[in-house]
Amino acid sequence: MDLEVKGIAASPTSQAQPFSGRKKLLQQGQTSKSWAIQNPRLPVVPPLDLQSLIDSDEEDDFSHIPLSTAHIHFNPPNSSSAVSCITPCQVSRTQLNENEPCVQGEEAIIDTLTTLDRKALLQQGYAEIPYNAQRSTRRSDAEIVAAERKKQTVAEQVMTDHLSRAVISDPEQNLTTAREDGARVFPDSRIAPLRFRKRTLHETKIRTHSTLTENMLSHKVQFDGRIISRNGRDACRELIGFFFIHDQSLTIYEYRQFGKNRTNVLPFIQKNIYSHQCGRRKGKQYQLGDFYVGGNLTFLSSDHPRLPESIKENKLLILRITNIDQIALYSLKTDSVEHEDDITSQEANDRLVLEAVQDVLKEQLLKRGVRILTGLGKYLKQLDKEGTGLLDKAAVKRALQEFHLQVSEDALESAWQVLEGDAGGKADYGEFTRAVIGEMNEYRKSFVRKAFMKLDFNKTGCVPLTDIRKCYCAKKHPQVISGHSTEEEIKLSFLETLKGACSKSDEVSYGEFEDYYEGLSIGIVNDEDFVNIVRTPWGI
Repeated sequence: MDLEVKGIAASPTSQAQPFSGRKKLLQQGQTSKSWAIQNPRLPVVPPLDLQSLIDSDEEDDFSHIPLSTAHIHFNPPNSSSAVSCITPCQVSRTQLNENEPCVQGEEAIIDTLTTLDRKALLQQGYAEIPYNAQRSTRRSDAEIVAAERKKQTVAEQVMTDHLSRAVISDPEQNLTTAREDGARVFPDSRIAPLRFRKRTLHETKIRTHSTLTENMLSHKVQFDGRIISRNGRDACRELIGFFFIHDQSLTIYEYRQFGKNRTNVLPFIQKNIYSHQCGRRKGKQYQLGDFYVGGNLTFLSSDHPRLPESIKENKLLILRITNIDQIALYSLKTDSVEHEDDITSQEANDRLVLEAVQDVLKEQLLKRGVRILTGLGKYLKQLDKEGTGLLDKAAVKRALQEFHLQVSEDALESAWQVLEGDAGGKADYGEFTRAVIGEMNEYRKSFVRKAFMKLDFNKTGCVPLTDIRKCYCAKKHPQVISGHSTEEEIKLSFLETLKGACSKSDEVSYGEFEDYYEGLSIGIVNDEDFVNIVRTPWGI
């Protein structure tokens, strides 16, 4: 833990030589004071107060200092100094409201923290737990093996479906036999030769134009996906997709496991050729370049009647690619001759617009992200009286002002033009929030989903607070280990901050659970630190 006393940082030299070192520091302080008097425009360095320096074995133990007065750095140990020293005044003010005063330094940020902010920041203590490389390796290896087994099961099912069922049900099979049947008519169809009868279940010898072969289906790229949804059941579905090069078609399957031994693999999006349904590429057919980690695939819910009712409530089904077979993707891109279009530069400009807003808001959310993001989610939902998930620009602007998130009019207008869809002046406020504030990367989100899926064992999409209280374990929190806090105190601090995200007093939805960790993620640079924060209390 870094320590500052009266504005002067304690150095290793002063700790190793307590008397000579402090005398030297005192002389430096007096010299600085006299020099500053001669230069009144320069900041004055306050003199060192020797009364605050105590020679004792507890000189370095400041854990007893109240949280409201201790100068604590919550940045993860692996984060770079260039990132950890960022202050709001280092950000360009062009996107900020010029009438908003600039907050000076990290200490000013800490002074603005509320009690809930401080309790939320306690969760970052889990990042300080020593890294157990051996245990983490064993766990990762087991997860990799399980994931590969799932993918292999789905791939086998896809090959089975499209090499047998698709051919059997091909309408062209019957058209071929009908043409041949017209050349020679038999009095009784039951005694007609096999080649002149209608096709039955196992009679698939006639080759049609759409007949697939194993070689054709092998030229594909496989990817994992998730549904962008606030509904826990839908957001946690395990989806595995395939994009086939021979006809630019794609299909998506859902992997479902019942108990330990029973699994089920079912088509989620039928194999077909699809196009983008929103954004700059709306109406353009999916190509190989659209498949990358973080990319979105959009579908019209009305085109897929077999989708769950909770998904069909929304006009669009948005899938996020979370993982992809990089080896196959690289190989296929090497052989591909896709040409770039003008949309690529437009999308690059859109990203620059959104990143500029994100940079401004990220500094305003630093250390206060949990309270603001959870509250913002509830507030926007309350403004959405019709429950459509859409709001106009005035409502979104009012929400940002309510939570003191300052964005200039020009920046807000530019972001709105990028995100506004075909909803008559309205936009999806969930998508807008994700775009202007930013998101956790897919690696972090995968662990948040794992934690929620462990809690939501009934797959309802909501978890009672009583279950969360039972499952949350604070034994390994550094303050519990050191004896400065009890398990109950750490648990209560977590529950109190989590309740701020809940629209109901007795349960937490997946969206609210994700908002909590989304806000916590803003102040954590290193991915493994964040993963440790999620894994440790939930035992995943």
